Amino acid sequence: MRRLACSTLPCEGWKLADIISFAKECGFAAMELREGPAWAVSTEMTLDERLMALQLFEESGIKVTDIGSNVCFNGSDRDQAMSQQFEKVAHLAHDLKAQGIRVFLGYFNNRRDKVVPAIHYEKVVDRIRLACDYAASLQVQVWLETHNEFATGKALRKLLDDVDRPNCAVIYDIIHPLEEGESPEETIALLGDQCAHIHMKDGVPFEDPMEINWTYTKVGEGVVPIVEIIHLLDEAGYQGYFSLEWETKWRKELQVPGMEPELIFPAYVAYMNDLSKLK
Repeated sequence: MRRLACSTLPCEGWKLADIISFAKECGFAAMELREGPAWAVSTEMTLDERLMALQLFEESGIKVTDIGSNVCFNGSDRDQAMSQQFEKVAHLAHDLKAQGIRVFLGYFNNRRDKVVPAIHYEKVVDRIRLACDYAASLQVQVWLETHNEFATGKALRKLLDDVDRPNCAVIYDIIHPLEEGESPEETIALLGDQCAHIHMKDGVPFEDPMEINWTYTKVGEGVVPIVEIIHLLDEAGYQGYFSLEWETKWRKELQVPGMEPELIFPAYVAYMNDLSKLK
């Protein structure tokens, strides 16, 4: 059986106890916690609230893989505020015994014909180094997601080498390198054992070549080569979780009947367990 996890992103407005109970009922062993008051876990929590949350996780046997923060570095003046937010998230991750903190890089651009500011690369490297050093003092890792201008293994390989911190790793979101034309074989070969976490999803390309983001589908119903990706990760010795990131919050195509987490989560577990039987 594979190590399966889920993101709490589609559980906006749920109570934490209900999220944990639902995840356990579905068969998940771990959870990525979206940070923010709407998702029952946030940097605004008091120490007592954090201790109560940790107790809920420990009693359920559900592991916290990482905190899904909204921290995003791009070398702009906004990065100072992002660093301050990161430090708050790092303490939350430590208190909930999370292994990592998800961090974005770059700009969230949906179209190739849309002009966005240039990335101040050296400033980004410096910010990540500072984040890693701060996180290390709390025994937490920094997990950079394959996203935006750093969606590919090629882009992240150079960045990881330049950052040069042992607690800097990668969340391999399996759809974003494909959107940039990089094959899973290339991505996994480049990122190697620095893949700490996998975001599982599926989809199909837009007909408009200028549109970057693919249209999302249920896992197993798109063109993402999921079986190949799992096989390549197995060969690479990946030992982390395969985490369903169901983006109801952002994706209109998932905001329709039949796409609710109550239906999608158990279906994902069944799909992944069926794949395990094919080995």
